[in-house]
Amino acid sequence: MSQVRDRFSEHPSLRLGTMILGLSISAVGVNGFLRQAHLLSGGVTGFATAINYLTGLNVGIGTFILNIPIFILGFIYLKKEFCMLSLTNMIIYSLILGLTQDIGAIIPINDIFLQTIFGGFLNGIGIGLVFRARASTGGTDIIAAILKMKKNIEIKDTSFGFNVIVVMVGSVLFSLKLGLYTLIGFYISSIALGFIKDAMNYQKSLIIISDKPDLIAEDIMKAMIRGVTFIHAEGAYTGDSKKLIYTIVSSNEIPKIKEIAFKIDPRAFITINDITEVRGRGFKPKDL
Repeated sequence: MSQVRDRFSEHPSLRLGTMILGLSISAVGVNGFLRQAHLLSGGVTGFATAINYLTGLNVGIGTFILNIPIFILGFIYLKKEFCMLSLTNMIIYSLILGLTQDIGAIIPINDIFLQTIFGGFLNGIGIGLVFRARASTGGTDIIAAILKMKKNIEIKDTSFGFNVIVVMVGSVLFSLKLGLYTLIGFYISSIALGFIKDAMNYQKSLIIISDKPDLIAEDIMKAMIRGVTFIHAEGAYTGDSKKLIYTIVSSNEIPKIKEIAFKIDPRAFITINDITEVRGRGFKPKDL
């Protein structure tokens, strides 16, 4: 079975650099674009931004204060390493948000549509880089991780719930128009975040039906260094016994699998399905 190199574990400085880069990009998206249009970002930062609009409290300070009770819960229920990394990120993020609060003054864009698109895009790219480094910025990510562990509630569902609240807050405090633009920003941000977080880390499951399963399985194990499982089945029409080939591979390995299967058996039948998560040797873990 193939081993996956963890470059972030091998090079801690690369991990730290990736996290700081992501936090900086996100801060530019929030302060340079979203805040200038009186839009809100997701999670705790969104609530801190709303407080800033109402009271003038620095966004970074507000983010830090709101995170304090959340991290207390995190250290009670979650892995200490994850919480320590998230705490470090939260402090750095709060600092960067505070320092860049007025960066919008040097970005001469007054179009709310462009501010929504680019603000959401940069925020998603930035947070995606942080997730890519297997960390978070704290806040609702901590709450979502706790609910995932205790109640098996998907993280995306928890995040969606918090973002709905943020949209409602924005609509009540400012206007329905700004609330709807905030919703568009969330959508763009989620697409960018998902793309960066899972880039080159998509998995697919394959079932191959062939009259030559042993030869195909042997070539997959040799050429791809992937595990293969035989599933014994029976054809409903013919009543013949079959050995189905089941394997999980990365998306970029699909063409090679097809080449192997059809070279050995041109009449092979292949089904390919998306996999939400794979944990085990040979695959990169998705902690969030």
